[in-house]
Amino acid sequence: MDKRDVALFLHVGFVIIGFMLAAVLHASLHSLVRAKSTEQARPFAALVHRLEPLLPIAALFILIFGAWLIHLDKGFVSWGDGWVLTSLITLIAVEGLSGALLAPRSKKLTAAIEAAPDGPMTDALRTQSRDPMIWDLAHVGTLGLLGVVFVMVSKPSGGVAVVLVVVGAVIGVLLSRWQLAIAAKTQPATAAAP
Repeated sequence: MDKRDVALFLHVGFVIIGFMLAAVLHASLHSLVRAKSTEQARPFAALVHRLEPLLPIAALFILIFGAWLIHLDKGFVSWGDGWVLTSLITLIAVEGLSGALLAPRSKKLTAAIEAAPDGPMTDALRTQSRDPMIWDLAHVGTLGLLGVVFVMVSKPSGGVAVVLVVVGAVIGVLLSRWQLAIAAKTQPATAAAP
């Protein structure tokens, strides 16, 4: 075992951790829109509140260990390779959009759920839990980064790499909208806002 093996393990390990965090966050979103009461919603809001800030930390470690891999490859792989640039730009874009647009909305949602009185979920909380910006960005981030995983494995040219990531992001939006439509049709009865 050499340094490259360790760097690759750590890089892949943090990718796995990132997807594990995303899976719990996606499950929490689904649970929030299906909760019948604020008491049922609070544990999932708490999960979102605690886990969401860990995603940029995982992304930072993915970047650090990816950079170490490029350094250890001594010219075989470089920052100028199209698949490397696409992966780097996608990671930065997803984290930037998540920090600027997703995090403030999800913080507002979790704070509203925590502050709401016990009892049935209000229409306002239900609407907030189905915020398309939260759902779309969460799905674009996850599926776009899944496209990056495919790019990292297949190492296509820059143009093909970009297309693969964009296809992942588009699938993310379509999946988000489909899930929101289902959630709107199957939501439990709500209570009026106090």
